[in-house]
Amino acid sequence: MLLIFVLFLSCFQSKATTSTLPLWEAGVGVLPFRADHYRGSPQNDWYQLPFPAYTVRGKNFEGENGYIRGHIMRFSESLVLDLSFSLGLNVNSDADRLRKDMENLDPTFELGPILRYYLWKSKDENHFLNIEMPYRAVYATNLTYIDHVGYYSIPYLNLLSKGTKSTWGWGSEFSIGLQYGSKSFHDRFYSVNSKDVTPERPYFHSVAGYSGTQFMATFNKRIGDVLLVPFIRYDYLNGAVYKDSPLYKNPNYTFFGMAVVWFFAHSKEKQSAPTMVR
Repeated sequence: MLLIFVLFLSCFQSKATTSTLPLWEAGVGVLPFRADHYRGSPQNDWYQLPFPAYTVRGKNFEGENGYIRGHIMRFSESLVLDLSFSLGLNVNSDADRLRKDMENLDPTFELGPILRYYLWKSKDENHFLNIEMPYRAVYATNLTYIDHVGYYSIPYLNLLSKGTKSTWGWGSEFSIGLQYGSKSFHDRFYSVNSKDVTPERPYFHSVAGYSGTQFMATFNKRIGDVLLVPFIRYDYLNGAVYKDSPLYKNPNYTFFGMAVVWFFAHSKEKQSAPTMVR
């Protein structure tokens, strides 16, 4: 479960400020957060996670915790094809009563193209509206093996705002997207094989299709070398193709917390941010 935090740390750094920032930075952070065990689980827990932090800002390449993005092709000023990489969640079955005695799920990583269309920007270039359409292959690993476990996509509408005096230096990002998964991706979380069947947990296998609607709000403020990133995510899962799984009991998935990052090492070379918004 703890690796889910990287999905949100990947959202903040390139939009954190309008000022010129180092080409790369390194630091450490801590992330207290509360999250459901997995999407559809009725259980949740609080976590506190320390982590190393890094940032690379380039005109054609960006990297942050759990996220790497690079330009593949620019079709026009408003339409680009990027390469994206992200990390996914792991599930501890021992801690979840619906998955009791089932195998734990190892972390995943995702790799694939993302088509990005720059829909609008304000005259003062403080606000940006983008459509982003990723399609990624998903792989499970515990660092001793790598298995392809399916495909995942979440086309979303993204409103980005830089921190300004009127917002006391707080930047923001709001997004809404529809999630889709392959059969094997859904089965990874919601299938019940014959060996796991109980009177309360019947046999189930899913299909490909709609996987829920995601709403996301992330805020950020940089104070010297310290970055604050409060966030909240809400997924509405009613109508998802795995809704009949005995492992699915909660249509409201929530995940919120705040990352605090201290950057203690910086490059001398500078780069303006955001670099790949437009």
